[in-house]
Amino acid sequence: MERKPDMKLVTRERLRLIERFLWAAVLVALPVTSFRYLPFLGANTQVRPLSFIPAVPLLFLLILRCLQERRLILWNANFLPLGIFIIITVISSVVGLFYAPADLYSYAYSSRVLRAWLSFGVGLLFLGISIPMNREEQDLRFTLKWVYVGLIAEVAWSLVQFFEINIYHFSWLEEIQRTLFMAGLPPNNRISGFALEPSWLAAQVLTIYLAWPLAAVIKNKYWSKRHWPVFLIFAACVFLLIFTFSRSGILAVVAAIVLTLLISDWERIKLAWGWFLLPFQSDRSLVTRIIEVGLRAIVILALLAGLAGGVFILSQNQYFSQIWKSNQTNFVNYVVDIYAGPRLAYSWAGWSIFTEHPWTGVGLGAAGFYLFDALPDWSHFNISEIAQLLSPENNIFPNVKNLYIRLLAETGIVGFWSFISFYLLMLGRILKIIRSKNKESAFLAMASLFAWISIVILGFTQDSLAMPTVWVPLGILIGMTTSKD
Repeated sequence: MERKPDMKLVTRERLRLIERFLWAAVLVALPVTSFRYLPFLGANTQVRPLSFIPAVPLLFLLILRCLQERRLILWNANFLPLGIFIIITVISSVVGLFYAPADLYSYAYSSRVLRAWLSFGVGLLFLGISIPMNREEQDLRFTLKWVYVGLIAEVAWSLVQFFEINIYHFSWLEEIQRTLFMAGLPPNNRISGFALEPSWLAAQVLTIYLAWPLAAVIKNKYWSKRHWPVFLIFAACVFLLIFTFSRSGILAVVAAIVLTLLISDWERIKLAWGWFLLPFQSDRSLVTRIIEVGLRAIVILALLAGLAGGVFILSQNQYFSQIWKSNQTNFVNYVVDIYAGPRLAYSWAGWSIFTEHPWTGVGLGAAGFYLFDALPDWSHFNISEIAQLLSPENNIFPNVKNLYIRLLAETGIVGFWSFISFYLLMLGRILKIIRSKNKESAFLAMASLFAWISIVILGFTQDSLAMPTVWVPLGILIGMTTSKD
């Protein structure tokens, strides 16, 4: 007599398959950050991750698994700083209500705070689902496979934009862009892929896509027998970064690579330096030494040629090249001259708001109510973006555009440090495994360190708490390292 299959076990296996399908959909959809038809969001909300749609049913399935297995797979001790941050932010939001800021356009204090909390909730959703979906090496392999399926789509659409800008005008492209996303093609001959703007695309490349092939090459840890896909992915990331002409993204990648190598692989740097000096220190024959010197000269020339090519491409874009073409000597005038005046003005205003409410802040999402009055005097002159913002016809709610100053202004210094302590806790987890002799752990640590440094740097130019590009890499790190605790 045949034994009947355990229906509970069959049901669980089917649910696991559905979970993996939804997780794959989340990863493939990560590049789309401003999908116009995402429901339940205001008309002017710009952060609209398409991946939120499959993420919601995945969360419900994970909650169901919690109930079935009677364990909290969605809770982690690493959430403690975030829990403290939430408590402090609730207090700040309540206190901010008593400050009673006047409505701005059609926005009331309660609506902006609610929207800010929803945005933060979206970010926590991506963090929460990333942890249980990345527990073992095979989970990470699955994640990377579908992450790069999304990258293929990103590169394809970016190539269409590149051809539109440089080779052939597609009359339909702008219409499709504005129909599906919250913005059309970016100005200054830049590409934005599926993201709202080029800097968002650069942030995706830094935190989601580039970290893993970089770690694979340096740590010699490839996720397949064929190595060429890793180098192809690396080349695709370089293409996307260069043609976004994102100053913050390109400067961040240089800083992240240097810091990652210094922190995680100093020994490899010394070995590389020793390899370059070897021909001048060995007792080999003259012919052998000449060949070795020639080989090193070719390597140096190749690196210099790549660097020169990148600098040449960047120099052809007025927006990027203004960094070194500006002849201003005063700091503020220089920042304005390189088209960064609005960001400096917003950060300046955010800092002024913080100094007026250093302990409680003004409430999550409420800095915009105070921002106009806090703008510095110099920002009222010769800055078109500020002029449009101050125009009577404007109805866009302003924001600080700097995560750290935003947190200071909206949650006070205690809220700020509780959030930063979460970042520091993540760094601690990375440093704990970074010297591991286990190749898998060393690979994870280097990729996570690069992503962590990128996230920290990009926080100076972006302030959204809903971006999956911030939370997914941290969730992968927590999930993979928790399984080893």
